[in-house]
Amino acid sequence: MVKSEKKRITFTAIAVILVGVITGLLFGTSMSGGAPPTKTFNVIAYHWGYALFDENWNEIKQMEVNLGTTVRLNAYPVNLFSQELQKKFYQRVVDKGLSVSLVKDGPEIKLPPGDPKIAEIIEAARTNPETLSHGVSIEVFNVDLSPKADKSIFEGAIASIEFTPDALGSFKLNCSIECGPGHVFFAMADALIVK
Repeated sequence: MVKSEKKRITFTAIAVILVGVITGLLFGTSMSGGAPPTKTFNVIAYHWGYALFDENWNEIKQMEVNLGTTVRLNAYPVNLFSQELQKKFYQRVVDKGLSVSLVKDGPEIKLPPGDPKIAEIIEAARTNPETLSHGVSIEVFNVDLSPKADKSIFEGAIASIEFTPDALGSFKLNCSIECGPGHVFFAMADALIVK
C-alpha cells in the first residue's frame, strides 16, 4: 500500500468516527444503536402523599417524559429524611385536608384543611409499625414499588424500577401497601405525564 493511500484511509476512518460522534451528540443516540434516553425521578412516600423530585433532587409537581423514554423511578420512605422535612410533608396533608376511613371498609370521613384531628391521625399511623410503609404504584405500567420504612438506607429501604411507558396520557400514583385510615384515598393524580 502506498503511503498516500494509508493517509487517505486513516483520514476517512477519522472522518467517519467524527461524523458518528457529532451525530450522536446532536440527536441523542449512541454509536451502539441508539438506546432510548433514561429519565430518573425520586419519590418520597409519606402518610398520605407523595413528594416528587427530578434526578438532581429539585422538587417537581409532575414527572414528564416523552413516549419511548425509559423511566427510572426510585422510591424512598419518608423516615430516611430529617424530622424537619417529615414535618413539612405532613403539614401538606393537614393544609390540604384528608379523607379517611377509621375502620376497614368503613364510611369515608372528610376532614377539612387545618383540622387538628388530621395531625393526630398522622401521628398514630406514623408511629404504628404496621402502617409505616407506603407503596408507589402506577398500575397501567405494572409499576409497584415498596420502599421499606423499617430498614435503613444500607439495608434496602429504597425501591427502584426502570420501565418504558407505552401509552400517552396522564397517570396517577397509588399506594399499594395498607397504610392506615387514609390508604383507600391515597393517590396522586396526574403524577406522570407521557407526551
